[in-house]
Amino acid sequence: MSFVKACVRFLGLRMVDDKHFAFKKHQIEAYLKKEYQKYFGRSGRISIRKRQRFMSRITQKVARKFGKDVLCLVDFTRQGFVTLVSPSHSESTEKGRLYKSFTHPQVAYTTHCIDRFSERTETTDNCIITLDNYLEEGLLTFGHHEGFLVCSTGVFAYEIEDGRLIIKTFIHLDMLSDTQIREFYGHDVLAMMSTGEYVADDSMESDIILADELPPSTPKN
Repeated sequence: MSFVKACVRFLGLRMVDDKHFAFKKHQIEAYLKKEYQKYFGRSGRISIRKRQRFMSRITQKVARKFGKDVLCLVDFTRQGFVTLVSPSHSESTEKGRLYKSFTHPQVAYTTHCIDRFSERTETTDNCIITLDNYLEEGLLTFGHHEGFLVCSTGVFAYEIEDGRLIIKTFIHLDMLSDTQIREFYGHDVLAMMSTGEYVADDSMESDIILADELPPSTPKN
């Protein structure tokens, strides 16, 4: 099942009984319609390049105007311009505000996690949908490092509370020390990732080199 289809299926199961949620959703949809009309006017045919520019720009504008926790998917089909819009569901707790995952019902992100992720990845789009995408990979490493999930972009710190996975923060790969990289990205974790995408044939092209993969040192004369 594709990521977008998973979002649609999951959102279809949710009952929107929050008036604030419904009002914000209406605001975003009205904003998208206005932006579409302003950008394209009454153009009969729209080039692929112009569509791509609009799709890239509009998700950033929605994030700036309505928050990076908003799900906003836009696309062009034979039927025309289509959108999937949903503000996130959140709740106030002792840990502060928690934002529910769009695709994982038992996962929630702290405000701190969303803010740090946005800063460390320089993400200007919808943070939760991007976090969900990375977490899909990270969940494969559940149990390998207690309290942490590892993905190709970095490490999630989590705790389990009332049967839910609370993602506390995100540590970008660039912020990890060499010792932490060796600890988190061992053979067992790398084996779960796509070797064709993450493992280089030449060690000189690697971002991460495991200790037992280093070339043997040449003895000094």
